[in-house]
Amino acid sequence: MLAVNIPLNLSVGELVARPNRFIFDGIADGHHRRWHCPVTGSIGLIGDFRGIPCLFTPAASGSNRTTQGTVEAISLDGGQNWIGINQNRINGWVEKLLQKNALPAMVDSGGCAIRHEVRVDDSRIDLVIEGGDRRTFLEIKTPTRDLLLAPGDTFTRPPSQAYFDRGLRHFKTLAKLAQGGDRTIVALCFMYDAQPFVPVARDKWNAKIIDTIAEANASGVENWQINLKITPTALCVVSCFHSYYDANL
Repeated sequence: MLAVNIPLNLSVGELVARPNRFIFDGIADGHHRRWHCPVTGSIGLIGDFRGIPCLFTPAASGSNRTTQGTVEAISLDGGQNWIGINQNRINGWVEKLLQKNALPAMVDSGGCAIRHEVRVDDSRIDLVIEGGDRRTFLEIKTPTRDLLLAPGDTFTRPPSQAYFDRGLRHFKTLAKLAQGGDRTIVALCFMYDAQPFVPVARDKWNAKIIDTIAEANASGVENWQINLKITPTALCVVSCFHSYYDANL
């Protein structure tokens, strides 16, 4: 049985439509609801959200917000398994896991101080774990457009040039830190039991990022994958392992 690491209190509903990139319409307890969608881009390349079960955080009583809550997860198998989609939550949740030393395979964070949103040069690194003989810089990536649900699933073309450039900048910053003696990690973090990430073959659009990652790895940047399980009552760690990467692809 998975240990409960972070208690949650989420409500169950059903999506009806996504009228725009910020809004979900749905039903909960027999009533029509309007929820905030925390992902502005595509989610799992889904075109029609009708009938998809969801977990949501209800808006606080007396809130003056325009929606009645925020969708945190969806299910593509009738509610048996949940896919977390709220990228705004993940850094805080990983920070809480580190405070509980719940990711020891990746980093022993027991007794360490943890800082978030640390600016280094022209980048902002998600988390820094300070303790022991050196700092550990952790950058978290949580893709939601492509879902790694079956063996062989991978990521498609980056959604935007800005997203692409930001990723390159993070790898370069982390490589510089690693060369200076710090430990540096890029973690793909999924709020579901994702398949291990395997990069697609090199082509003209991904060659630059492949080369940049290879250079960063040579400098000491590590690649990890964290899979979490989200339910209405808890967020649990499923697995945490070194992510595969082959610069010769």
